[in-house]
Amino acid sequence: MTNEQLNEIKLARQDGKKIGLVQGSWDLFHIGHLKYLKKAKELCDFLVVGMDSDEKIRSRKGISRPIIPETEREEFIDLLAIANIIVLKLLDEPKWHLIKEIKPDVLVCIKENYSDEELEQLKEYCSEVAVLPRQSETSTSDKIRKIIISERNKKLKDIEGDLNSSIENLKQRIGYNDDFPEPLPMLIESLKNSTDYICPVAACCYCNGEWHFGTNQVDINTPKYDIQNRTELYYSSVEHAEINLLKKLGNVSNLDVPFFTTLFPCDKCMKVLIDKGVKEIFYLEDHPERNWSKRSHALASQKGIKTTRINTFERIEETPVVDNIDMMGYKFIYPPNAREQEQLDIMMSMEAQGKDPLAPEYINQEILFKTDFWFISKNRFPYNGVEAQFLIASLYPIYDINDVSPEMWNDLQKVCYRLIEEYKLPGGAICFRYGNPAYSGSSLKRLHAHLITPKQDEKTKFTIGGHQELRKELKIRKNYGDQDGEKQ
Repeated sequence: MTNEQLNEIKLARQDGKKIGLVQGSWDLFHIGHLKYLKKAKELCDFLVVGMDSDEKIRSRKGISRPIIPETEREEFIDLLAIANIIVLKLLDEPKWHLIKEIKPDVLVCIKENYSDEELEQLKEYCSEVAVLPRQSETSTSDKIRKIIISERNKKLKDIEGDLNSSIENLKQRIGYNDDFPEPLPMLIESLKNSTDYICPVAACCYCNGEWHFGTNQVDINTPKYDIQNRTELYYSSVEHAEINLLKKLGNVSNLDVPFFTTLFPCDKCMKVLIDKGVKEIFYLEDHPERNWSKRSHALASQKGIKTTRINTFERIEETPVVDNIDMMGYKFIYPPNAREQEQLDIMMSMEAQGKDPLAPEYINQEILFKTDFWFISKNRFPYNGVEAQFLIASLYPIYDINDVSPEMWNDLQKVCYRLIEEYKLPGGAICFRYGNPAYSGSSLKRLHAHLITPKQDEKTKFTIGGHQELRKELKIRKNYGDQDGEKQ
Protein backbone atom coordinates (compact mmCIF):
# COMPACT_ATOMS: atom_id res chain seq x y z
CA MET A 1 0.00 0.00 0.00
CA THR A 2 1.46 3.37 -1.00
CA ASN A 3 1.99 6.33 1.32
CA GLU A 4 -0.37 8.30 -0.91
CA GLN A 5 -3.15 5.75 -0.34
CA LEU A 6 -2.52 5.71 3.41
CA ASN A 7 -2.70 9.49 3.50
CA GLU A 8 -5.96 9.44 1.53
CA ILE A 9 -7.47 7.09 4.11
CA LYS A 10 -6.17 9.27 6.94
CA LEU A 11 -7.80 12.37 5.47
CA ALA A 12 -11.09 10.54 4.93
CA ARG A 13 -11.07 9.41 8.55
CA GLN A 14 -10.34 12.98 9.72
CA ASP A 15 -13.40 14.10 7.74
CA GLY A 16 -15.51 11.70 9.81
CA LYS A 17 -15.97 9.15 7.06
CA LYS A 18 -16.51 5.49 7.96
CA ILE A 19 -13.69 3.41 6.44
CA GLY A 20 -14.63 0.00 5.01
CA LEU A 21 -12.43 -2.81 3.71
CA VAL A 22 -13.43 -5.73 1.49
CA GLN A 23 -10.97 -8.23 0.00
CA GLY A 24 -10.98 -10.83 -2.75
CA SER A 25 -9.47 -12.11 -5.98
CA TRP A 26 -12.24 -10.75 -8.25
CA ASP A 27 -11.27 -13.19 -11.00
CA LEU A 28 -13.84 -13.78 -13.79
CA PHE A 29 -16.03 -11.06 -12.31
CA HIS A 30 -19.68 -12.13 -11.95
CA ILE A 31 -22.98 -10.85 -10.50
CA GLY A 32 -22.12 -12.13 -7.02
CA HIS A 33 -18.97 -9.98 -7.00
CA LEU A 34 -20.92 -6.89 -8.03
CA LYS A 35 -23.60 -7.37 -5.36
CA TYR A 36 -20.91 -8.04 -2.75
CA LEU A 37 -19.05 -4.81 -3.56
CA LYS A 38 -22.27 -2.76 -3.58
CA LYS A 39 -23.28 -4.19 -0.19
CA ALA A 40 -19.82 -3.35 1.15
CA LYS A 41 -20.11 0.24 -0.10
CA GLU A 42 -23.52 0.59 1.59
CA LEU A 43 -21.87 -0.20 4.93
CA CYS A 44 -19.30 2.61 4.81
CA ASP A 45 -18.49 6.05 3.39
CA PHE A 46 -15.02 5.23 2.05
CA LEU A 47 -14.40 1.75 0.62
CA VAL A 48 -10.97 0.15 0.26
CA VAL A 49 -10.95 -2.91 -2.01
CA GLY A 50 -8.09 -5.35 -1.47
CA MET A 51 -7.30 -7.32 -4.63
CA ASP A 52 -5.04 -10.40 -4.68
CA SER A 53 -2.09 -10.18 -7.06
CA ASP A 54 -1.63 -12.74 -9.84
CA GLU A 55 1.21 -14.33 -7.86
CA LYS A 56 -0.87 -14.59 -4.70
CA ILE A 57 -3.79 -16.24 -6.53
CA ARG A 58 -1.47 -18.59 -8.39
CA SER A 59 0.13 -19.81 -5.15
CA ARG A 60 -3.29 -20.62 -3.67
CA LYS A 61 -5.33 -21.87 -6.66
CA GLY A 62 -2.74 -23.31 -9.04
CA ILE A 63 -0.90 -22.32 -12.19
CA SER A 64 -4.09 -22.06 -14.28
CA ARG A 65 -5.33 -19.09 -12.21
CA PRO A 66 -6.05 -16.25 -12.39
CA ILE A 67 -8.01 -16.20 -15.63
CA ILE A 68 -7.96 -12.39 -15.75
CA PRO A 69 -4.59 -10.66 -15.02
CA GLU A 70 -4.33 -8.19 -12.16
CA THR A 71 -4.07 -5.11 -14.38
CA GLU A 72 -7.41 -5.89 -16.05
CA ARG A 73 -9.09 -6.87 -12.76
CA GLU A 74 -8.00 -3.61 -11.18
CA GLU A 75 -9.23 -1.59 -14.16
CA PHE A 76 -12.59 -3.39 -14.09
CA ILE A 77 -13.17 -2.64 -10.39
CA ASP A 78 -12.07 0.94 -10.92
CA LEU A 79 -14.58 1.42 -13.77
CA LEU A 80 -17.41 0.29 -11.46
CA ALA A 81 -16.83 3.51 -9.47
CA ILE A 82 -17.55 1.71 -6.19
CA ALA A 83 -14.06 1.61 -4.65
CA ASN A 84 -12.37 4.73 -3.33
CA ILE A 85 -9.04 2.91 -3.27
CA ILE A 86 -7.88 -0.39 -4.77
CA VAL A 87 -4.92 -2.05 -3.03
CA LEU A 88 -2.93 -4.88 -4.63
CA LYS A 89 -2.22 -7.65 -2.09
CA LEU A 90 1.17 -9.31 -2.61
CA LEU A 91 2.20 -12.92 -2.02
CA ASP A 92 4.74 -12.29 0.73
CA GLU A 93 2.56 -10.06 2.90
CA PRO A 94 2.10 -11.28 6.50
CA LYS A 95 -1.26 -12.58 7.66
CA TRP A 96 -3.94 -9.85 7.84
CA HIS A 97 -1.37 -7.25 6.78
CA LEU A 98 -3.84 -4.95 5.02
CA ILE A 99 -6.37 -5.22 7.86
CA LYS A 100 -3.75 -4.31 10.44
CA GLU A 101 -2.43 -1.47 8.29
CA ILE A 102 -5.81 0.16 7.65
CA LYS A 103 -7.66 -0.81 10.86
CA PRO A 104 -11.02 -0.33 9.09
CA ASP A 105 -14.16 0.83 10.85
CA VAL A 106 -15.90 -2.09 9.16
CA LEU A 107 -14.37 -5.20 7.61
CA VAL A 108 -16.73 -6.85 5.12
CA CYS A 109 -16.38 -10.60 4.56
CA ILE A 110 -18.27 -13.85 4.03
CA LYS A 111 -18.42 -16.70 6.55
CA GLU A 112 -16.03 -18.89 4.56
CA ASN A 113 -13.25 -16.29 4.93
CA TYR A 114 -12.66 -16.70 8.65
CA SER A 115 -13.30 -19.18 11.46
CA ASP A 116 -15.35 -18.14 14.50
CA GLU A 117 -12.13 -17.82 16.47
CA GLU A 118 -10.56 -15.59 13.82
CA LEU A 119 -13.67 -13.39 13.72
CA GLU A 120 -13.17 -12.75 17.44
CA GLN A 121 -9.47 -11.98 16.93
CA LEU A 122 -10.27 -9.54 14.12
CA LYS A 123 -12.15 -7.31 16.56
CA GLU A 124 -8.73 -6.22 17.81
CA TYR A 125 -8.09 -4.50 14.45
CA CYS A 126 -11.61 -3.60 13.27
CA SER A 127 -14.39 -1.67 14.95
CA GLU A 128 -16.90 -3.95 13.21
CA VAL A 129 -16.81 -7.17 11.19
CA ALA A 130 -19.79 -7.46 8.81
CA VAL A 131 -20.31 -11.07 7.71
CA LEU A 132 -22.42 -11.15 4.54
CA PRO A 133 -24.05 -14.20 2.92
CA ARG A 134 -22.85 -15.18 -0.54
CA GLN A 135 -24.50 -12.88 -3.05
CA SER A 136 -25.00 -15.56 -5.70
CA GLU A 137 -25.24 -19.32 -6.04
CA THR A 138 -22.25 -19.42 -8.35
CA SER A 139 -18.57 -18.63 -7.95
CA THR A 140 -15.60 -18.10 -10.24
CA SER A 141 -14.30 -21.58 -9.41
CA ASP A 142 -17.73 -23.05 -10.15
CA LYS A 143 -17.83 -21.42 -13.57
CA ILE A 144 -14.35 -22.57 -14.46
CA ARG A 145 -15.07 -26.07 -13.18
CA LYS A 146 -18.23 -26.40 -15.27
CA ILE A 147 -16.31 -25.38 -18.38
CA ILE A 148 -13.55 -27.85 -17.53
CA ILE A 149 -15.97 -30.73 -16.96
CA SER A 150 -17.82 -29.97 -20.18
CA GLU A 151 -14.62 -29.87 -22.20
CA ARG A 152 -13.27 -33.03 -20.57
CA ASN A 153 -16.40 -34.99 -21.43
CA LYS A 154 -16.06 -33.84 -25.03
CA LYS A 155 -12.38 -34.67 -25.33
CA LEU A 156 -12.02 -37.90 -23.37
CA LYS A 157 -12.74 -40.93 -25.51
CA ASP A 158 -15.09 -43.51 -24.04
CA ILE A 159 -15.08 -41.89 -20.57
CA GLU A 160 -18.38 -43.60 -19.83
CA GLY A 161 -16.85 -47.01 -20.56
CA ASP A 162 -13.78 -46.26 -18.43
CA LEU A 163 -15.98 -45.08 -15.58
CA ASN A 164 -18.23 -48.14 -15.73
CA SER A 165 -15.17 -50.37 -15.67
CA SER A 166 -13.77 -48.57 -12.60
CA ILE A 167 -17.12 -48.76 -10.83
CA GLU A 168 -17.43 -52.50 -11.49
CA ASN A 169 -13.90 -53.04 -10.18
CA LEU A 170 -14.81 -51.16 -7.00
CA LYS A 171 -17.92 -53.33 -6.52
CA GLN A 172 -15.77 -56.45 -6.79
CA ARG A 173 -13.14 -55.14 -4.36
CA ILE A 174 -15.67 -54.34 -1.64
CA GLY A 175 -17.88 -57.36 -2.25
CA TYR A 176 -20.88 -55.23 -3.13
CA ASN A 177 -24.25 -56.99 -3.15
CA ASP A 178 -27.95 -56.23 -2.99
CA ASP A 179 -27.93 -56.48 0.81
CA PHE A 180 -26.02 -53.24 1.14
CA PRO A 181 -28.44 -50.75 2.74
CA GLU A 182 -29.31 -47.27 1.57
CA PRO A 183 -27.71 -44.94 0.68
CA LEU A 184 -25.01 -47.26 -0.71
CA PRO A 185 -26.79 -48.21 -3.96
CA MET A 186 -27.42 -44.51 -4.66
CA LEU A 187 -23.82 -43.70 -3.68
CA ILE A 188 -22.44 -46.27 -6.13
CA GLU A 189 -24.80 -45.03 -8.83
CA SER A 190 -23.64 -41.43 -8.33
CA LEU A 191 -20.07 -42.47 -9.23
CA LYS A 192 -21.14 -42.13 -12.88
CA ASN A 193 -21.05 -38.35 -12.39
CA SER A 194 -17.31 -38.42 -11.65
CA THR A 195 -14.84 -37.33 -14.32
CA ASP A 196 -11.95 -39.16 -12.64
CA TYR A 197 -12.16 -42.42 -14.55
CA ILE A 198 -9.04 -43.84 -12.87
CA CYS A 199 -10.34 -43.51 -9.32
CA PRO A 200 -13.96 -42.30 -9.21
CA VAL A 201 -15.06 -41.29 -5.71
CA ALA A 202 -18.51 -40.35 -4.40
CA ALA A 203 -19.72 -38.90 -1.09
CA CYS A 204 -23.17 -38.25 0.35
CA CYS A 205 -25.10 -37.22 3.45
CA TYR A 206 -28.71 -36.75 4.49
CA CYS A 207 -29.47 -33.07 5.02
CA ASN A 208 -32.69 -31.01 5.08
CA GLY A 209 -34.89 -34.02 4.37
CA GLU A 210 -33.04 -35.48 1.37
CA TRP A 211 -29.86 -37.20 0.24
CA HIS A 212 -27.17 -35.08 -1.40
CA PHE A 213 -24.32 -36.49 -3.50
CA GLY A 214 -20.95 -35.25 -4.72
CA THR A 215 -18.21 -36.79 -6.89
CA ASN A 216 -14.59 -36.01 -7.66
CA GLN A 217 -13.83 -33.94 -10.74
CA VAL A 218 -10.54 -33.75 -12.66
CA ASP A 219 -9.17 -30.64 -14.35
CA ILE A 220 -9.13 -30.98 -18.14
CA ASN A 221 -5.57 -29.60 -18.10
CA THR A 222 -4.21 -32.49 -16.02
CA PRO A 223 -2.15 -34.72 -18.33
CA LYS A 224 -3.55 -38.22 -18.73
CA TYR A 225 -0.18 -39.64 -17.69
CA ASP A 226 -0.36 -37.83 -14.34
CA ILE A 227 -3.90 -39.04 -13.72
CA GLN A 228 -2.97 -42.65 -14.40
CA ASN A 229 0.31 -42.62 -12.47
CA ARG A 230 -0.61 -40.55 -9.42
CA THR A 231 1.25 -41.44 -6.24
CA GLU A 232 -0.84 -39.34 -3.88
CA LEU A 233 -4.57 -38.73 -3.78
CA TYR A 234 -4.46 -34.96 -3.58
CA TYR A 235 -3.94 -32.78 -6.65
CA SER A 236 -4.71 -29.07 -6.93
CA SER A 237 -6.38 -29.95 -10.24
CA VAL A 238 -8.82 -32.41 -8.63
CA GLU A 239 -11.95 -31.36 -6.76
CA HIS A 240 -12.57 -34.10 -4.21
CA ALA A 241 -16.00 -35.66 -3.77
CA GLU A 242 -16.34 -34.35 -0.21
CA ILE A 243 -15.65 -30.78 -1.29
CA ASN A 244 -17.94 -31.16 -4.30
CA LEU A 245 -20.74 -32.30 -1.99
CA LEU A 246 -20.22 -29.53 0.56
CA LYS A 247 -20.38 -26.93 -2.20
CA LYS A 248 -23.74 -28.30 -3.30
CA LEU A 249 -25.00 -28.09 0.29
CA GLY A 250 -24.11 -24.40 0.45
CA ASN A 251 -23.18 -22.54 3.60
CA VAL A 252 -23.68 -25.32 6.17
CA SER A 253 -21.91 -24.52 9.42
CA ASN A 254 -22.81 -27.57 11.54
CA LEU A 255 -23.17 -30.77 9.53
CA ASP A 256 -23.67 -33.14 12.47
CA VAL A 257 -24.98 -36.03 10.32
CA PRO A 258 -23.32 -39.30 9.19
CA PHE A 259 -21.10 -38.80 6.16
CA PHE A 260 -20.74 -41.58 3.55
CA THR A 261 -17.92 -41.89 1.03
CA THR A 262 -16.63 -44.63 -1.24
CA LEU A 263 -13.01 -43.84 -0.31
CA PHE A 264 -11.74 -42.73 3.10
CA PRO A 265 -11.25 -38.93 3.00
CA CYS A 266 -7.76 -37.52 2.51
CA ASP A 267 -6.27 -35.40 5.29
CA LYS A 268 -7.20 -32.14 3.56
CA CYS A 269 -10.85 -33.18 3.22
CA MET A 270 -10.86 -34.50 6.78
CA LYS A 271 -9.91 -31.05 8.08
CA VAL A 272 -12.82 -29.52 6.17
CA LEU A 273 -15.25 -32.16 7.46
CA ILE A 274 -14.06 -31.56 11.03
CA ASP A 275 -14.59 -27.82 10.55
CA LYS A 276 -18.13 -28.53 9.28
CA GLY A 277 -19.00 -30.49 12.42
CA VAL A 278 -19.06 -34.02 10.96
CA LYS A 279 -18.87 -36.60 13.79
CA GLU A 280 -19.20 -39.94 11.96
CA ILE A 281 -17.85 -41.18 8.63
CA PHE A 282 -18.75 -44.42 6.82
CA TYR A 283 -16.50 -45.54 3.96
CA LEU A 284 -16.22 -48.46 1.54
CA GLU A 285 -12.47 -48.71 1.04
CA ASP A 286 -9.18 -47.12 2.05
CA HIS A 287 -5.52 -46.87 1.05
CA PRO A 288 -4.02 -47.31 4.54
CA GLU A 289 -0.46 -47.57 3.21
CA ARG A 290 -0.54 -44.00 1.87
CA ASN A 291 0.69 -41.11 4.00
CA TRP A 292 -2.42 -39.03 3.33
CA SER A 293 -4.56 -41.83 4.77
CA LYS A 294 -2.35 -42.17 7.84
CA ARG A 295 -2.54 -38.45 8.48
CA SER A 296 -6.31 -38.46 7.95
CA HIS A 297 -6.92 -41.34 10.36
CA ALA A 298 -4.76 -39.55 12.93
CA LEU A 299 -6.85 -36.39 12.55
CA ALA A 300 -10.09 -38.36 12.94
CA SER A 301 -8.71 -39.98 16.07
CA GLN A 302 -7.61 -36.67 17.56
CA LYS A 303 -11.04 -35.13 17.02
CA GLY A 304 -13.08 -38.13 18.15
CA ILE A 305 -14.53 -38.78 14.69
CA LYS A 306 -16.05 -42.27 14.47
CA THR A 307 -15.07 -44.15 11.31
CA THR A 308 -16.69 -47.35 10.00
CA ARG A 309 -15.62 -49.61 7.15
CA ILE A 310 -19.04 -50.38 5.67
CA ASN A 311 -18.47 -53.68 3.90
CA THR A 312 -17.52 -55.32 7.21
CA PHE A 313 -19.48 -53.00 9.53
CA GLU A 314 -16.56 -53.08 11.94
CA ARG A 315 -16.16 -49.93 13.98
CA ILE A 316 -12.69 -48.45 14.07
CA GLU A 317 -12.71 -46.95 17.55
CA GLU A 318 -10.76 -43.78 18.08
CA THR A 319 -7.45 -44.34 19.85
CA PRO A 320 -5.02 -41.70 21.08
CA VAL A 321 -2.82 -40.94 18.12
CA VAL A 322 0.06 -40.40 20.55
CA ASP A 323 0.21 -44.15 21.23
CA ASN A 324 0.66 -45.29 17.65
CA ILE A 325 1.90 -42.60 15.32
CA ASP A 326 3.63 -42.70 11.95
CA MET A 327 6.42 -40.18 12.30
CA MET A 328 7.02 -40.03 8.55
CA GLY A 329 3.32 -39.44 7.86
CA TYR A 330 3.43 -35.70 8.44
CA LYS A 331 3.54 -33.35 5.49
CA PHE A 332 5.56 -30.44 6.88
CA ILE A 333 7.30 -31.70 10.03
CA TYR A 334 9.28 -34.61 11.53
CA PRO A 335 8.57 -34.67 15.31
CA PRO A 336 11.42 -37.03 16.45
CA ASN A 337 14.00 -34.34 15.68
CA ALA A 338 12.32 -31.66 17.84
CA ARG A 339 14.61 -30.60 20.70
CA GLU A 340 12.19 -28.69 22.96
CA GLN A 341 8.56 -29.14 24.00
CA GLU A 342 7.59 -25.62 22.92
CA GLN A 343 9.14 -26.24 19.53
CA LEU A 344 7.27 -29.55 19.17
CA ASP A 345 3.93 -28.00 20.23
CA ILE A 346 4.25 -25.24 17.64
CA MET A 347 5.14 -27.74 14.92
CA MET A 348 2.27 -30.09 15.77
CA SER A 349 -0.29 -27.29 16.03
CA MET A 350 0.67 -25.81 12.67
CA GLU A 351 0.63 -29.24 11.01
CA ALA A 352 -2.85 -29.91 12.44
CA GLN A 353 -4.02 -26.69 10.79
CA GLY A 354 -2.50 -27.68 7.45
CA LYS A 355 0.09 -24.91 7.71
CA ASP A 356 3.80 -25.21 6.98
CA PRO A 357 5.62 -23.79 10.06
CA LEU A 358 8.41 -22.57 7.78
CA ALA A 359 6.16 -20.79 5.29
CA PRO A 360 6.82 -17.02 5.40
CA GLU A 361 3.10 -16.28 5.80
CA TYR A 362 2.85 -18.44 8.95
CA ILE A 363 6.20 -18.21 10.72
CA ASN A 364 5.76 -16.36 14.00
CA GLN A 365 9.05 -14.47 14.21
CA GLU A 366 10.59 -11.43 12.65
CA ILE A 367 11.72 -11.77 9.05
CA LEU A 368 14.90 -9.74 8.69
CA PHE A 369 14.81 -9.56 4.90
CA LYS A 370 13.79 -11.45 1.78
CA THR A 371 15.49 -12.13 -1.53
CA ASP A 372 14.14 -13.61 -4.75
CA PHE A 373 14.26 -17.14 -3.31
CA TRP A 374 14.88 -17.01 0.46
CA PHE A 375 13.69 -15.29 3.61
CA ILE A 376 15.94 -14.78 6.62
CA SER A 377 15.18 -14.78 10.31
CA LYS A 378 17.03 -15.32 13.58
CA ASN A 379 16.60 -18.89 14.75
CA ARG A 380 13.88 -19.11 17.40
CA PHE A 381 15.38 -22.23 18.99
CA PRO A 382 19.17 -21.80 18.61
CA TYR A 383 21.69 -24.46 19.53
CA ASN A 384 23.63 -24.25 22.77
CA GLY A 385 26.80 -22.20 22.70
CA VAL A 386 25.98 -20.02 19.71
CA GLU A 387 26.60 -16.30 19.43
CA ALA A 388 24.39 -15.94 16.36
CA GLN A 389 22.22 -18.39 14.41
CA PHE A 390 20.29 -17.33 11.33
CA LEU A 391 17.55 -19.32 9.63
CA ILE A 392 17.56 -19.11 5.81
CA ALA A 393 14.37 -20.73 4.52
CA SER A 394 12.96 -21.22 1.03
CA LEU A 395 10.47 -18.50 0.14
CA TYR A 396 8.52 -21.07 -1.86
CA PRO A 397 7.23 -24.54 -0.86
CA ILE A 398 10.30 -26.55 -1.89
CA TYR A 399 11.03 -29.80 -0.05
CA ASP A 400 13.38 -31.69 -2.37
CA ILE A 401 17.00 -30.67 -2.95
CA ASN A 402 16.56 -31.61 -6.62
CA ASP A 403 14.16 -28.68 -6.95
CA VAL A 404 16.80 -26.13 -5.90
CA SER A 405 17.78 -24.28 -9.06
CA PRO A 406 21.24 -22.84 -9.81
CA GLU A 407 19.73 -19.38 -9.30
CA MET A 408 18.63 -20.40 -5.80
CA TRP A 409 22.11 -21.67 -4.94
CA ASN A 410 23.65 -18.41 -6.16
CA ASP A 411 21.11 -16.44 -4.18
CA LEU A 412 21.85 -18.48 -1.03
CA GLN A 413 25.52 -17.62 -1.39
CA LYS A 414 24.67 -13.91 -1.59
CA VAL A 415 22.47 -14.19 1.50
CA CYS A 416 25.35 -15.69 3.50
CA TYR A 417 27.75 -12.96 2.33
CA ARG A 418 25.24 -10.29 3.33
CA LEU A 419 24.70 -11.76 6.81
CA ILE A 420 28.42 -12.11 7.43
CA GLU A 421 29.01 -8.48 6.41
CA GLU A 422 25.99 -6.85 8.09
CA TYR A 423 26.37 -8.69 11.42
CA LYS A 424 30.21 -8.67 11.43
CA LEU A 425 30.38 -12.44 11.92
CA PRO A 426 34.01 -13.50 12.54
CA GLY A 427 33.52 -17.16 11.57
CA GLY A 428 31.27 -20.17 11.82
CA ALA A 429 29.49 -22.59 9.52
CA ILE A 430 26.80 -22.75 6.85
CA CYS A 431 24.67 -25.86 7.37
CA PHE A 432 22.19 -27.26 4.85
CA ARG A 433 20.28 -30.50 5.42
CA TYR A 434 18.54 -32.51 2.74
CA GLY A 435 16.54 -35.68 2.21
CA ASN A 436 15.02 -38.10 4.72
CA PRO A 437 14.81 -36.28 8.10
CA ALA A 438 15.55 -39.54 9.93
CA TYR A 439 19.03 -39.17 8.41
CA SER A 440 19.40 -35.40 8.02
CA GLY A 441 18.35 -34.46 11.55
CA SER A 442 15.89 -31.80 10.40
CA SER A 443 12.57 -31.30 12.18
CA LEU A 444 11.03 -29.21 9.36
CA LYS A 445 10.76 -30.49 5.80
CA ARG A 446 10.78 -27.22 3.82
CA LEU A 447 14.34 -26.71 2.61
CA HIS A 448 16.32 -24.33 4.79
CA ALA A 449 19.86 -23.55 5.90
CA HIS A 450 21.52 -22.29 9.08
CA LEU A 451 24.34 -19.80 9.33
CA ILE A 452 25.93 -20.26 12.78
CA THR A 453 28.60 -18.38 14.69
CA PRO A 454 29.63 -19.98 18.02
CA LYS A 455 30.52 -18.08 21.17
CA GLN A 456 34.19 -17.33 21.76
CA ASP A 457 36.07 -20.36 23.16
CA GLU A 458 32.94 -22.56 22.95
CA LYS A 459 31.88 -25.34 20.65
CA THR A 460 28.37 -25.77 19.36
CA LYS A 461 27.00 -29.02 17.96
CA PHE A 462 24.97 -28.98 14.75
CA THR A 463 23.35 -32.40 14.51
CA ILE A 464 23.46 -34.37 11.29
CA GLY A 465 21.53 -37.56 11.83
CA GLY A 466 18.00 -37.95 13.11
CA HIS A 467 15.91 -40.10 15.41
CA GLN A 468 13.19 -42.60 14.62
CA GLU A 469 11.33 -42.08 17.88
CA LEU A 470 10.35 -39.04 19.89
CA ARG A 471 12.68 -37.94 22.68
CA LYS A 472 11.59 -39.40 26.02
CA GLU A 473 11.21 -35.99 27.66
CA LEU A 474 8.86 -34.73 24.93
CA LYS A 475 5.15 -35.49 24.63
CA ILE A 476 2.75 -35.24 21.68
CA ARG A 477 -0.44 -33.80 23.08
CA LYS A 478 -3.97 -34.36 21.80
CA ASN A 479 -6.22 -31.91 19.96
CA TYR A 480 -3.53 -29.67 18.51
CA GLY A 481 -6.08 -28.59 15.91
CA ASP A 482 -7.93 -26.69 18.66
CA GLN A 483 -4.93 -24.47 19.31
CA ASP A 484 -3.53 -21.53 17.43
CA GLY A 485 -0.04 -22.57 16.45
CA GLU A 486 1.06 -18.96 16.08
CA LYS A 487 0.35 -18.26 19.71
CA GLN A 488 2.15 -21.21 21.26
